[in-house]
Amino acid sequence: MIAGAGVVAAGAVGVLLVTALPSGPPTPPGPPTAWVEDALTRVPGDAPPGASTSAEVTAARGETESFQIVVTGGSRPLHGVDLELAPPAGPGGARLPDTSVSLYREQFVSVPATLPVSGTDGPGEYPDGLVPFTDPVTGEALSGDVPARGVSVPPHRSQPYWVDITVPRDAAPGVYRTGYTLRTDGGTVTGDVELTVLDLTLPARPALAGAFLSAGGLASVDAELLRHGAMPGVPVTELDPSLRDGGRINAANTGFYSGADRETCTMRPPPPPEEIAETVRRAPAGALLYNYTADEIDDCDDVAALYPALRDWARAVHRAGVRQLVTMAPDPLLFDDGTGSPVVDVWASLPMDHDPATAAEAVARGMQVWSYTALAQDDYSPKWLIGADPVGFRAMPGFLNQGLGYTGSLYWRVDDWGDGDPWETAVMYDGRYPGDGMLVYPGGPVGLPDGAAPSLRLKWIRDGIEDYGYAELARSVAGDAAVDAVVRRVAPDWRNWSRDPAALDAARADLAELAMGGR
Repeated sequence: MIAGAGVVAAGAVGVLLVTALPSGPPTPPGPPTAWVEDALTRVPGDAPPGASTSAEVTAARGETESFQIVVTGGSRPLHGVDLELAPPAGPGGARLPDTSVSLYREQFVSVPATLPVSGTDGPGEYPDGLVPFTDPVTGEALSGDVPARGVSVPPHRSQPYWVDITVPRDAAPGVYRTGYTLRTDGGTVTGDVELTVLDLTLPARPALAGAFLSAGGLASVDAELLRHGAMPGVPVTELDPSLRDGGRINAANTGFYSGADRETCTMRPPPPPEEIAETVRRAPAGALLYNYTADEIDDCDDVAALYPALRDWARAVHRAGVRQLVTMAPDPLLFDDGTGSPVVDVWASLPMDHDPATAAEAVARGMQVWSYTALAQDDYSPKWLIGADPVGFRAMPGFLNQGLGYTGSLYWRVDDWGDGDPWETAVMYDGRYPGDGMLVYPGGPVGLPDGAAPSLRLKWIRDGIEDYGYAELARSVAGDAAVDAVVRRVAPDWRNWSRDPAALDAARADLAELAMGGR
């Protein structure tokens, strides 16, 4: 929540890092203007100055909360732009560690085609890539071809910066204060930051299960996902040991794919029991183990012909204590394999396939249903494309999952970087879907060789995962009825979720109150 912040509509004008300024006598530098925006505002490159210069955020222990600082020179260019923000100090002189503050410059990327999503803008420049000031592992300052610090801002253009404040799990509750300093060749701007730490702690292992798939091979991608509470979907045999054993992973993929999808419609036999058992021995302790067996096979002309093979797979993975996951709508024909166990234990279902009665029956019989989004297959549910409504990224993993009784989220790919430079031009899946299949950016251009950098969209998804965690804490204290009343106020179903950031913030505050024992 930002004191006095207004909402800026998404626009289609961006900031170029290297800009040819008009010829003629140099324009004398002038004082910059800076202001604060909340985390769910997408700030366009032509954003007018906002009203607030101070930030007020509230967070539980173990949570990361964010806001944005935006700068413009008005009719004058700015050069050498830099941002500083000291860790907040709080009760009894307590000071959060230096690692509690992470700063990013927002990079505008070009979207060359109209978004196939109702209510979104057309071609233009959108802020999406986040250029980190420091290495997330070492804390060292970064330097790359796409810089975070010392950039220029052309006249009549605005440059947003993203601020994360992560509250340690042992922080004392209370009010913490600090300030930011934004330096340019035209002058310096300062502002206040107030952080309220609740007497509430989110668990180190997120409550929301999930599978965020990647091409594999880069531990940095999985690490970036886990920093945002999202579960890597790579097979457990490909997880870096430091991540596998780090206590954050709540769901893990055993990785035996049958080869069946909407195009092949054919399943290979399951692997031998000893191979599955060996993989299980390498899995993260305490995690839900699932096998992502088949993908969107309900689009096959004769999907029922695959059900005998799917039952064979279920028996094979169940012997090893592994659950079977398939991306398809729950089908009652697969609720019982003849022994009382389901054939599919985890259904990752698109919003357009949601049937309330069937999903409720699946959950009542011990199965799980996860949300699943790809492309833009309806005109009402949240989309995770560049330029889509920011609220949707937060609403789906958090309030919508809670309201529908879902327990996880699946995303088909996070690192589809294409053949071009995604820091300049958005990857267009199928030529129509900007950023679909890409939630992190390649780290090389920002000074992270073999690394990955987050997107704005991943930050919003993280906030939704934290919303889900708040609701689970509140359920353990206040019960289901009280929590459901709050959740369904903002997310009763896929068609009627709130697009109002303030409504989500108010619901989050109510969940926090319930979790802390209030009524």
